[in-house]
Order: sequence, then C-alpha cells, then structure tokens
Amino acid sequence: MNKAKVIEESGKLEGAKELSADIFGVAYDDRFINEALKEYLRKNFTGSAKTKGEVRGGGKKPYRQKGTGNARQGSTRTPLKPGGGITFGPRPRVKINKLSKKKKAAALRQALSRLNNEEKIYFAQSLGFKKTCDAAKFLNQNFKKGSKIIIVTEKQDREFALPFRNIRNVSLECAADLNMRKLIYCDAVLFVGAALEGVKA
Repeated sequence: MNKAKVIEESGKLEGAKELSADIFGVAYDDRFINEALKEYLRKNFTGSAKTKGEVRGGGKKPYRQKGTGNARQGSTRTPLKPGGGITFGPRPRVKINKLSKKKKAAALRQALSRLNNEEKIYFAQSLGFKKTCDAAKFLNQNFKKGSKIIIVTEKQDREFALPFRNIRNVSLECAADLNMRKLIYCDAVLFVGAALEGVKA
C-alpha cells in the first residue's frame, strides 16, 4: 500500500495519505543500492607524500662526482637517502561520482519505496512549534526514543527548524536535496506540507 501515516500537530495519527506509486512503489534492488551507496560514501583522498623536489634542503651536491668510490649523488634529498623524497608516494585525488542523474533518482525512489514498505513514511499537513519541548513531545508520541528521523520540508525555513535543531537524531532536509544516502540509515521520514510534491525522483 502506497500510503503515508498522517500525523496531526497534536501528535495523533489520523488516517493516511495516498503516495505516488512511481516514487514510493518501485521494486528494491539490494545490489544497485549497495553500488549507489559506495559512490555516495566515496571521499576525496587528501594524503600526500613529498617528492625529492618538495623536500626542504638538498641543494648542495653532497660530495664530488668522482674519486670517492661512492655512487654519484646530486642531492641528499634523493629517495635513496634517509630523509629524502618518496618515489610513487600517495598524492591527493578528487572524488569522481560515477552515478548519473538517472541512477541517483532511481536510488532515491528505491530508498523511499523501501521505507514505505516498512511503514516508515509519515505526513503532516503543517507544524508550527515554537519551543523545543513541544517539538520533542510531538515526536515522542509516535517515534521510539533515539530513532533517526528525517523531517522533509518544501524549502528551508529557519523559524520552522529552530525547535528541532537541538533534538538528537533529528535532521531537517529540503525535498529537492533529498537523496538515497540520507534515507538509507534513517528510521522514519516525516514529510511536511508540500514537501511530497517537491521530491525530485
């Protein structure tokens, strides 16, 4: 069933809201989701080892070219010497996300569909809390303590977000910025107002 549980501002569950089958009713593919999650979690590599040209010092030739019996050396910062540069050491690499727009949208649809199948999608027409204690009381009525909850709004609203910002494990997202990585580990998603129509999937 593609329906979201409707929560009134008082915290009571009142009926259900129909959800789009194109977004909340698609098949879930574990292999595809794992592939997409790996791309989302891929990070830029910042490790860097200095080459002989980047190590400080070594400008003077350590000894003369001939007559010492040693192998010829032009610098004390050669990779062959202690304290010298590193040959083929790690260098910074920028993350390249291989997921296309179509794959990102497909992953978002599958994540939302999985939450829907597990009955973890909720809807509230409007929420107008002014105090954190009121917002926390509202959440505690329908969600277990410590649950990771994502509240999705149509657009950023500072006044709306203030009561929720100090509640642990609660995060606020705009519908247009929602993606699979943000949804995969959450316990419930609460859409507020026109946020359902703003999901880009």
